[in-house]
Amino acid sequence: MIEPAGTQLWADTRWREGWRVQRRWNHEAARLLDPRGRTMSRGSRAECERALEASVPASTAPDHLVVLLHGLGRTRRSLGRLDRALTRAGLVTARLDYPSTRATIQEHAAQVAELLDHVPTPAALSFVGHSLGALVSRQLFAHHGPWRASVTRVVMLAPPNQGASLASRLDGDGILRAVLGPSFAQIAGGRLTDLPVPDVPVAVFAGDAFGALGDGLVKVDETQLSSATEHHTIPAIHTFIMNHPTVIQSVVSFLRGAPDRK
Repeated sequence: MIEPAGTQLWADTRWREGWRVQRRWNHEAARLLDPRGRTMSRGSRAECERALEASVPASTAPDHLVVLLHGLGRTRRSLGRLDRALTRAGLVTARLDYPSTRATIQEHAAQVAELLDHVPTPAALSFVGHSLGALVSRQLFAHHGPWRASVTRVVMLAPPNQGASLASRLDGDGILRAVLGPSFAQIAGGRLTDLPVPDVPVAVFAGDAFGALGDGLVKVDETQLSSATEHHTIPAIHTFIMNHPTVIQSVVSFLRGAPDRK
């Protein structure tokens, strides 16, 4: 997969069959990327949206669309292995980029919600989020677009649902907050109580790496969510939990509607 430089600074604003219109986080510069991540057009957002319409005819809504959201400081590439497994299982995936270090959880969710407002509403819609991406998934439940009634399942990979005390400890002088941005400040400060709790089945995967506290960044008990249908502890570190074979197999099974496992 080819991805243009500076991907962490761009927000996907439109998605259609793997094609994406992106807007740079701090101004209206935009670009159109094909499913391989190649830049096919540049210009204003309106110009790139017109280029998308010309490149990809409008399509029917998928039976089940899975939206994948990466973690803080990462890009969509970090979820590539899991994405490929979901695709092989017959699911349609929208693996998105968002400028994770440049805005709050609420602002990230608003951007994703706007994108979903312009996608043909699927019969079923699921979210898979790693770390910060899981919190963005939670915040999406505060939105009420046409897609909201289609949400059926949520997967959270190493989610700091109760904040991340280790992150807070590492940021004693505030340097990490300056580098990693508003979302990190929300997580390190434990300011997450206002995030919605999903009203659909939720599977949580927590890392518990040998020789570390939890997954090295988030403790197991900090991943807990009161409404979770499933909670699994996996011997994996925070950065790579999405690539663990057990996680991949379990996520595919959960999203395909296999019986919930306690």
